[in-house]
Amino acid sequence: MKLNPQNLQKFIDKPDPSRAAILFYGADTMRVALKRQEYLENLLGPNAEQEMRLTRLTGDEVLKNQSAIFDTIKSIGFFPGQRAILVENTPDKASKIIIDCIKAWEPNDAHIVITSGTLKPTSQLRKSFENHEQTISAPIYDNPMTEIEIKKELSRAKIQITDPSVIDIVYGLSKDLEPGDFRNTLEKIYLYKFNDKSSLTTKEITACRPISAEANLDDMIYAVADGKTHEISAIFNKLKAQGVQPVTLCLSFQRHFKLLLRLRSYEGTQSEAISNQKPPIFGPRRNIILNQLKLWNIKNLKTALAYFIELDIGLRSISSQSPVEAITERTLIRVAMLAKR
Repeated sequence: MKLNPQNLQKFIDKPDPSRAAILFYGADTMRVALKRQEYLENLLGPNAEQEMRLTRLTGDEVLKNQSAIFDTIKSIGFFPGQRAILVENTPDKASKIIIDCIKAWEPNDAHIVITSGTLKPTSQLRKSFENHEQTISAPIYDNPMTEIEIKKELSRAKIQITDPSVIDIVYGLSKDLEPGDFRNTLEKIYLYKFNDKSSLTTKEITACRPISAEANLDDMIYAVADGKTHEISAIFNKLKAQGVQPVTLCLSFQRHFKLLLRLRSYEGTQSEAISNQKPPIFGPRRNIILNQLKLWNIKNLKTALAYFIELDIGLRSISSQSPVEAITERTLIRVAMLAKR
């Protein structure tokens, strides 16, 4: 069974030991590690490793010694309580070994927890966990942490919050920063407030946050395609400071709006259009594009593409004396204003 993001946290909070195994996978290894750590704490309790109820292996160790995982699953623990085996960084080629263990799994055996990196839809490991009735597939996407997750993280670190605006500031950081950078910022806050029982302040957050939050091309593309004109200048300035050239921006926008036009022109439903897209569009990006298609009609998409082609010609013109950054930013705002019309 595959968990969607809405049900993932509920399952982590209340694990089901009657299931044979669970697979956590995703591009952000830190986020995957944090989710499986939270899951194991809720499943086994705080003293699992001291009581030898948790065994750790790596995917490479499983490949070198195929009996190691099977023996651990079937062994009887010295201490009472739920047992588990954690296999980290599991490659797809270890899928047969893992699945053989799941087939032989019985209710009194150790619960199997597998972690991996990015797995394609064709991955045998991923497909097996999604289709087997006794297993759970838990994809971990690179979405910003939710406000509830942030509150839980701060509460776990015993950080006091009395001003509601503090949570809003931290939540805003989760959207501005890459997941890894935001996690590092949280770690700094934990260290900064270590043994400090006073309430977290905005000044302390400022002291812990990165000097400048970087932006990426997707931030800009989504802001324009979503019609968020008020966000364009701030993101544009960040990209300019990072050395992103207007020509690069223009080409990226042409690709994205050609994709939207192709999907919008599809004869079937928008969901069918995305499902038939090659390469496939999945995860958070699928929902983002579905929402964008609701804001754009074919006429406005063609108009937007015409703006970008005109901008491309202007940027490549040697005779142009106009400031290219100003022209680019003005074009992006013009396009964003077409959304929802």
